[in-house]
Amino acid sequence: MQAHLQPPTRPLPFATAPLASSPVAPRSHAAPWDDRRIVTLVTAAQAALDHDLERARGCLDQLAALLDGTEKAPVDEAILLPAAGAANTGASKGGLAPWQLRCVMGHIQANLGRPLPVDQLAGLANLSTNHFTRAFRASVGETPHTYVVKRRVRQAQILMLTTDQPLSEIAYGCGMADQAHLTRLFRQFVGETPLRWRRTWRRPPHSRDN
Repeated sequence: MQAHLQPPTRPLPFATAPLASSPVAPRSHAAPWDDRRIVTLVTAAQAALDHDLERARGCLDQLAALLDGTEKAPVDEAILLPAAGAANTGASKGGLAPWQLRCVMGHIQANLGRPLPVDQLAGLANLSTNHFTRAFRASVGETPHTYVVKRRVRQAQILMLTTDQPLSEIAYGCGMADQAHLTRLFRQFVGETPLRWRRTWRRPPHSRDN
């Protein structure tokens, strides 16, 4: 007599419920992708891979946030003047000690709107002006004067992107004599006028955080 298999009356221990569908939530509030910004971020990340991993990582993080619609940062690091010395703040042969470099750079950043003579910076490091200038260049790769000027221009860029201040006020607030002074330095280090750069890169109001 042939036996007939009966279906189990209870679920088997290894039985699983059917997988529920997981639709992808729409990007309801995300701004449209900007191809120009994508190319800029990728290019900047590639350029920084060999010498500044922190900058490269920041560019890639912004790219990921842009593509998935969660970008919140009002400023793209990739379009700013690079932060000189960011990858070389440790001790170097003939350079400043880490504490000296941190002290001097912190003072510069906190006082961009004020005069920053080299002898004042040298005093913070307890060095003579000539010794300080040589040691700073060994650590950062450029003179204190050039570093300060680049930080002023970079700060001006940030203010141009995140505020409605006129260029004349931004220039004064970043330690420059007037708008003409800002324009001259901006052309030298960025390659175009502040007005044109601001019009090119400033994001529309609806895409910024309130």
